[in-house]
Amino acid sequence: MKKQYLLIVLLVMLSLNTAVSQVIAQEPISLSISQMIALAVSSNLDYKKVNYQLENAQLEDQQLQANNLLSASTLSTLQKEITLLQQQDQFKANKDQLFIKVVDQYFELVLSQKNIASKKRSSELEKIVLDQTEQQVAGGYSVDLALLQQGNEYYDALFAFQESELDYQQFLIEVKDTLGIDHGRELELQKMDIPDFPDIDLAVALEKTSKNSLSFESQSRQVELAEKTLAKAQAQDTPKIEILKLKNDLGIARLEQSLAQQDLDYQVETQWLAFNQAKNDIISAQKSLQQMQENETIIQQQVEAGLRNNEEALSASIGTLDAQVRLITSVRQAYQAYLELQSLMGNLDKGVLL
Repeated sequence: MKKQYLLIVLLVMLSLNTAVSQVIAQEPISLSISQMIALAVSSNLDYKKVNYQLENAQLEDQQLQANNLLSASTLSTLQKEITLLQQQDQFKANKDQLFIKVVDQYFELVLSQKNIASKKRSSELEKIVLDQTEQQVAGGYSVDLALLQQGNEYYDALFAFQESELDYQQFLIEVKDTLGIDHGRELELQKMDIPDFPDIDLAVALEKTSKNSLSFESQSRQVELAEKTLAKAQAQDTPKIEILKLKNDLGIARLEQSLAQQDLDYQVETQWLAFNQAKNDIISAQKSLQQMQENETIIQQQVEAGLRNNEEALSASIGTLDAQVRLITSVRQAYQAYLELQSLMGNLDKGVLL
């Protein structure tokens, strides 16, 4: 009897623990940008896969060094270093793009929420106009065609609102997959103030990029490898035609190095220009938003005083939402260009988030 009683108690406790765990598991999760990145780094499957591949390459390099295989040939040493640099560059590129993707997803979610709110109010505005048109038709002040046209306007606005909600839910699933969050878990975004973006000197950015670029370092090693291969062939009395081919290979390697430098400089200058333009756009968007908010406040006060109608209040509210979208878009563009610059300079990690 005591054993049966103890078994019942244990089953009840187990059921309660399971129920509590399910409730906790479904509690909303509130995330900032840095927390989203931390989740992605710890949970993203593609990131984990590339990380394992990089670790294997490093382990293989260590194993070869331990067996003194690398010392057997300077050429094989260089080739192995080039391979490892390329793998490290690929890992860095994947890591950086994951950071940039998560930050962009944060802004996309915020913009989608604003888009839903704007389209909802647009549908409400069209419904007010539809009701007014119905009254005008009933009173003989308008024709049925006007009612049909306004009906189409209202349902177009309503469908656009419903579609924006569906698009948001679909995109939310994509974000949760990136972060490794269960689809049933509610996700809340922590509000982010407009970052204080730093000034970035173009000359410094170009210098850091050249210094820290793994792809450029790999290209430099390719030139060194071509030089040593040619020197070895010349020392071994290799046929003239083979020497000429190796000289051409060296010329190609040097050209590819110059092209790589040219491409890096172009990327830095392009992102630098985009970054500074977006910072200027933020200032303009802030002024526009302030004007729209002041206008909405005045109109709302006039509505309360009976001087304006709800239709005008909704229009003002939509204008404010549109101004918010412009500001968020400008911040998003500045943040993206800023992160791309940090990636090119080899500085992109959670420490540079604003």
